[in-house]
Amino acid sequence: MRSQSHVRSLTRAAIVLAAIAIAVACSSSKTSSNSSSSGGDTGTVAAQDSSVALAKAKAATQINFQGSNTNVSSTPRPATKGKKIIIISASQASISSQVPANGAAEAARKLGWKVTIYDAQLNPSKYAPLVRQAVTAKPDGIILVAIDCQNVQQPLQEAKNAGIKVVAIYAFDCNDAHAGGASSGLFSASINYGAKAANIDKFTESYGADQAQYIIAASNNKAKIIAIQDPEFTVLYYTLKGFTDTINASGGSKIVDTLKVTSSDITTGKIQAKVQAELLRHPEADWVKSPYTYVTQLGIAPSLGAKAGTLHVMGGEGFAPELDLIRQGKVTAVNIISSTWTGWASADTLNSVFLGKAPSDSGIGWVIADKTHNVPPAPGSEYVPSIDFKAEYAKAWGVS
Repeated sequence: MRSQSHVRSLTRAAIVLAAIAIAVACSSSKTSSNSSSSGGDTGTVAAQDSSVALAKAKAATQINFQGSNTNVSSTPRPATKGKKIIIISASQASISSQVPANGAAEAARKLGWKVTIYDAQLNPSKYAPLVRQAVTAKPDGIILVAIDCQNVQQPLQEAKNAGIKVVAIYAFDCNDAHAGGASSGLFSASINYGAKAANIDKFTESYGADQAQYIIAASNNKAKIIAIQDPEFTVLYYTLKGFTDTINASGGSKIVDTLKVTSSDITTGKIQAKVQAELLRHPEADWVKSPYTYVTQLGIAPSLGAKAGTLHVMGGEGFAPELDLIRQGKVTAVNIISSTWTGWASADTLNSVFLGKAPSDSGIGWVIADKTHNVPPAPGSEYVPSIDFKAEYAKAWGVS
């Protein structure tokens, strides 16, 4: 099975190289400075000739329709016995946290562990108290879901002092440059996304870059984009950076504005009004980029009105509700990462920590989906990876 992944990688590389060669032959490059409009530290990006960028984007998008998931590492790592873990979810009402948290719980039970989920209810003020509550419960391990280390640094130090192991999903350690910049981190280990993620920041940026490539290709590199961003999550900082850098380098498409929203805008019901006001401010915009599914569902889709289908939307993670919106013509595309798989990978990572081993390659990647690619036809259905990652984990753990 690894040989199939190897062949796929070679094919992807060949397509990219061919596209670059064609693009360069079609047009000579020119450079100019084009600063990010995202409001983040994205730096200055050299813009290339728009036709070169368009050719690259079209080739990249064809590759991204194929997806980058590979098989779970088959390295044996027997399930440790009798463990008790606590999963702390940023919000079990938000599908972006709920699905990976439930995936982690499912995997933990498969490993034979006792599992409890704590729900922060999309309220950052609850993060630290819940970590302290978990420490008091004396589990063997904690899995954080969409809660960055810097938001719970002191409680995590208390967990470390108590010998409790900690891993995280869609969250960054305290020693990340944008997540506190501490001299050392407090996570016991991080999910292994393979060689492609040797630099986790750049890997996360590439998720946003793939979203940008789709927009460049679909718009013939003429998109005018409103980017919506939630600054509370480090993972979204990096995905937006990758998106913005790619758009800024396109020499054609551009971000006309970045709208910042927060969890509070969602819980207080203000999200739709904020999005509607932004659309009125920028009637020239023909694309909107969502940070995650909840914003797409509650803010963007209800605000489209008569513009549905003409104002294009790059959705968030591609959960079932966004796939329904694609079927309805309200969302154009999404970049799907299997969050259930990520949940299983977090439990596998924790198991490796208990064994004293380095985490094995999870195989997790993503796939671009639109109305003609990777969207199952049945309403309410979700994208299911072709790889049976659950069976592969069970085999590596030696459980049935």
